[in-house]
Amino acid sequence: MKHERYALVLGHTMLAAFGLWFTPLAVPTRAADLWVGAATADITPDRPVPLTGGTTVRIGREIQSRLAANVLALESRDGQQSLDQAILVACDLCVIRPGIQHGFRKHLSGRLPGFDVNKLFLAATHTHTAPVLLQDRYDAKDYQDAMQPKEYVPWLYEQMAQAVVKAWESRGPGAVAWGLGHAVAGHNRRVVYADGTAKMHGSTSVADFRGIEGYEDHAVHILCFYDSQKQLKAAALTLATTAQAEGGSKVSADFWHDVRRSIHERHGDDVCVLGFCAPAGDQTPRPQARKASERRMYELRGLGYAQEVGRRVAKTFDDVAAVIAKDIRTDVPLIHRVESLDLPARMVTEDEYAVAQKVCADIDAKPAPSKSDYWTQGLYRSITERYLAQQEGERTTYEMELHVLRLGDVAIATNPFELFLDYGVQIEARSPAMQTFLIQLAGASQEHAYYLPTQRAIAGGPLDNNPFTNYSATVMSNMVGPEGGQVLVDRTVELIEELWKRNDTSP
Repeated sequence: MKHERYALVLGHTMLAAFGLWFTPLAVPTRAADLWVGAATADITPDRPVPLTGGTTVRIGREIQSRLAANVLALESRDGQQSLDQAILVACDLCVIRPGIQHGFRKHLSGRLPGFDVNKLFLAATHTHTAPVLLQDRYDAKDYQDAMQPKEYVPWLYEQMAQAVVKAWESRGPGAVAWGLGHAVAGHNRRVVYADGTAKMHGSTSVADFRGIEGYEDHAVHILCFYDSQKQLKAAALTLATTAQAEGGSKVSADFWHDVRRSIHERHGDDVCVLGFCAPAGDQTPRPQARKASERRMYELRGLGYAQEVGRRVAKTFDDVAAVIAKDIRTDVPLIHRVESLDLPARMVTEDEYAVAQKVCADIDAKPAPSKSDYWTQGLYRSITERYLAQQEGERTTYEMELHVLRLGDVAIATNPFELFLDYGVQIEARSPAMQTFLIQLAGASQEHAYYLPTQRAIAGGPLDNNPFTNYSATVMSNMVGPEGGQVLVDRTVELIEELWKRNDTSP
């Protein structure tokens, strides 16, 4: 059976803050050959390093598991003619901070002849035990003798660049198969109480606990890539949970390390395993209920919790990989569109501005504010700055980079947020693709993307003087709100639909 392939007609280009955005139009032709390349970079520093993901600095002086950046290079070819291309980089990092992807693309300048660097994106697994990427993220004095972010980032760039170049230059004729499995890895982490308020990781043992706020998605989407001999070369997995099964002050890739280790044991050390986080702004690996019985089971197995989650995901991979090996494709369409998308910003209200002003003033009045106070003040001060800018007609939109790909019957789409699961469910349900892979914490944005919540989550409580009240759904942690979330959903679906339009019924 032959499959369609798509030649690209360049619609227009637009110079934007992060480079040239291309919005090509897809024109169906006949089937194309898929070329695949893969490589892995070790991005674990050889010195102590400040770890991100908390209100204060933790210095990682020990390594629980090594961090990796796994690279997948794809190209669609008609003989010697390149039809389209993509490079996906899955990073054991907390988030892709503002400027990091743009800086990495600049670092690659001249090293990838024939490749458009705008068709490369970075995505983070959201491990909270990875290095700080921004020098001013915390007080530099707290970095002590550890490797400074301004040192780590250039080193990170070079480690990743070598892997990207290797993946691109080593690409060759390949094949792909896709499938769907299930593993209990993510749980909704927003706990709802009798008065209608909600709290991230709230107590479920109190009398006014009423339930968990939203849906949980245990799907594991899997792409397997093979070389010309149909040997497994790379695998990409997406699941709706962040890499937060473990914490502490040791450098760690969290459960993705255990997934990769298990896949390597069964399929060979050379298999490149890319782990992606699907929309999971309200999800975490840790359950909010049945905690004691969960703990008993993984301890009886002699495992830590990250190992337990890794075991479940790897077991699912093995099951799905065996099934989809019956349907390996070499002649699939690859189309990759990149778009700069302006979303309506979540506007700061007058009441929220007043709360933020008061919190900042109260901290200023303290004779000896703590480091935690300064962290809190920074959050609330950003709210006042946004409010004043919005009064001047500024910061009313939020610019983000959107990638949408077609690979055979599969759609792949990205966003830079901790996107609440409901939005991902909407995209998947409306997508015309047989299977839709969604990747959050990916690509570039004008500033840190933060959470993108639902209206239901916002109803869980207004902004007050505690930064952890209804955390993830107040204006403090939302640059974009439900209105922008719906724009993101609708535009993502529109782009996927465009890639599925058929004007040619040739076999």
